[in-house]
Amino acid sequence: MLRHNDAGWSNPKVLAVLAVIFLCGAALGSAVTSRFLHARMEVPDRKTTMESAQKLGVQHLRTELNLTPEQNETVMKVLDDYGKYYQNIEDEREDVAEHGKQRILSVLDANQQKRFLELLKDPALLPNSPLQ
Repeated sequence: MLRHNDAGWSNPKVLAVLAVIFLCGAALGSAVTSRFLHARMEVPDRKTTMESAQKLGVQHLRTELNLTPEQNETVMKVLDDYGKYYQNIEDEREDVAEHGKQRILSVLDANQQKRFLELLKDPALLPNSPLQ
C-alpha cells in the first residue's frame, strides 16, 4: 500500500530531479554534437576556397579550366549566389552592430556618449588594442 509520504510522479521533488536530469542530458548532448559531430562535418577552408575563386574571376577560371559553356554558366551562377549570400550576411551583421550601438548609446549620458563614439572611431584608444 502507498503511504501519503511515498514519492510519486506528482511529487514536486521527483519532478524537479527529473527536470534537472533532462536538462543535464540535453546540455551534454548539445556539447557532444557541437564538439565532435559538427567538427567532422565541416569542410575545411570552404570560405577561403570560394573567396579565392571569386578573386580569380570567371574569365581566368574559364580559360584555366577549359570550361564548357554549361560549366561556365554553372560556375558563374554559384559565384554570383555566393557573393549575394555573403553580402546579405554582411548587411545583417552591420544592422545588428548598429542596433547594439544605439542600445548602448541610449543608456549613456551625453559625456559618456561622446567618449563612446570617440572610442569606436579610434581603435588605438581601446584597451588591449594591438596598436598600443
